[in-house]
Amino acid sequence: MSIAVGPRTCLLAGLAMALAACGGGGGGGGNNNPPPPPPALNITTTSLAAGVVGAPYSQTVAATGGTAPRTFSTSAGALPAGLALAENGVISGTPDGGPGTADFTITVTDSASPAASDAQALSIRINAAAPQRNDSIADATPLGNGTHAASISPAGDPSGTFDPDEDYYSVTTTADSIVTVDIDAQVNGSPVDTVIEIVNASGAQLNRCVAPAYTTPCESDDEQPGVSLDSLLQVQVNGATTFYIHVVDWGSNARPDMLYDLSISGVN
Repeated sequence: MSIAVGPRTCLLAGLAMALAACGGGGGGGGNNNPPPPPPALNITTTSLAAGVVGAPYSQTVAATGGTAPRTFSTSAGALPAGLALAENGVISGTPDGGPGTADFTITVTDSASPAASDAQALSIRINAAAPQRNDSIADATPLGNGTHAASISPAGDPSGTFDPDEDYYSVTTTADSIVTVDIDAQVNGSPVDTVIEIVNASGAQLNRCVAPAYTTPCESDDEQPGVSLDSLLQVQVNGATTFYIHVVDWGSNARPDMLYDLSISGVN
């Protein structure tokens, strides 16, 4: 059986061949170019906030580009003691070492094959904890032998109200000791007029001061009466014990410039 082919049939056949030649046949053509690569991997964090000893800390190292997920690690140096770096770039923890600056390098690696990476040198400064008021026996600052820079704690009371600006320090001995407590402020140009006493945990003044007998009440106003407004005491203690140094500004008008040096020696 023969089929007659007319002009219309031939025309349609020619059109189909032309479409196939141009890549349009079957509806499956289009742009076959591969997708563009992701932007280059780059750590964008160039500095980190400072921390404080004993205070919670959290900072994030950020990065852009590359193929997610990204993984962060420390590739050189070390973070401050108490801090750790998570794989997502979060540095957190509580600094538990001394104050200072830690230098380190953070590297980020992406999930491409082969993997891309970027590194950034960073540092974290850890500051000492802000000094706390030590104006009672309960929050006395523990000290040992040495010279300690201090600033008197202001009472903040209205003029004419006697509630002295004061500090307390605790000293602990392990054996018989003759301890010298010396306040030096005037020589440093500070106007503080100190009075010191040695007390026990109940706040009662000891009676074991002043060589050679060490039977004098433990209180000192002027180291050299009428000459020096600084204070000096020697106290004799027996064996293992804790006593408290009570420093008072006689003027009761402490300001930030009310500085003094507290020297302690003889603690055994």
